[in-house]
Amino acid sequence: MQFLFLLTSLLTVASFVSAVPNPLPGSENIVVRDPTIWYNPTPRKYFVFSTGEGIRIFTSPSLTGSWTRVGTVMPNCSIINHPGNCELWAPSISFTLGKYVLYYAVSTIGSQDSAIGVATSPSMEPGTWTDLGAVVTSKPGDVFNAIDPDLIDYNGLKLSFGSYWNGIYQIGIWPDVNNPASPTPGTHLAGGNGRPAEGGTTFKPEDSPYWFHFFSDGVTPLAGSTSRPPPGEEYKVRVGRGTGGMGPFVGQLGFALTETRDPPTGSLVLGSHDNIYAPGGQSIFKDPVSGRYVMAYHYVRNNDTVGGQSYLGINFLDFSSGWPVVVD
Repeated sequence: MQFLFLLTSLLTVASFVSAVPNPLPGSENIVVRDPTIWYNPTPRKYFVFSTGEGIRIFTSPSLTGSWTRVGTVMPNCSIINHPGNCELWAPSISFTLGKYVLYYAVSTIGSQDSAIGVATSPSMEPGTWTDLGAVVTSKPGDVFNAIDPDLIDYNGLKLSFGSYWNGIYQIGIWPDVNNPASPTPGTHLAGGNGRPAEGGTTFKPEDSPYWFHFFSDGVTPLAGSTSRPPPGEEYKVRVGRGTGGMGPFVGQLGFALTETRDPPTGSLVLGSHDNIYAPGGQSIFKDPVSGRYVMAYHYVRNNDTVGGQSYLGINFLDFSSGWPVVVD
């Protein structure tokens, strides 16, 4: 019986992956990592922010492009005095308390000496950002790593963060976006025991009773890599759902995202398919123009040489089944 259940699950995943739509056209040559997306109705433009160079900014009049690199959030580096404070990682954008709010991470590869900072803007345009500095920090020996921030409003503002180590956590933020209201590490949302789970994003569709916690699971190939992980161990987007924004979040098999299991917990949303390899670093928002839910992410071209760049992927999500599905 267990064998039949596993076989059925594998066949379901295989058929799901083969049916996944490719990214929307128009962004296939836009080099990004960890993209986060939002819309400003005043100039009628979409904004994408991505890792690198003080956080890169791209804009477009449409989800299908054309996308233009227009500048940088912090061209003179962050005021946070940590290694990596000019490169800056994993931005997360929202409109909160009447302003555009962008959280970002300061760290270096493999380091737990990290910080999450925040900057605000009235418009998201280059030259309008004010860096407010550090909100959460971590050091070697902590159970978490202070990278990959994400903000939600659930009974007040909540900020999640974390990668590998003992997982993804969440604390309260109050009274303003740069003020932690509860101690770290906070509520454990996903991952643990060194699992390669990171990039947590919590989201509630307007017409759903559930909150969903998306995260990137697996090994992400970086530009300059000399090899790829074994098949199936590369980046992919997984999800769990719960009745509140603080979890607990469980996958479709009923196991919590914080459990250590084989196969790993969390239901597959987007994996490698066609020419899309190792998708992840995702962000989710509801597009006010189309009225549809959108996921932005990065991926590597499957037919590129190993160690190539990653590109911007954009897809629509549908939650009507009770779980997020990538759709045309």
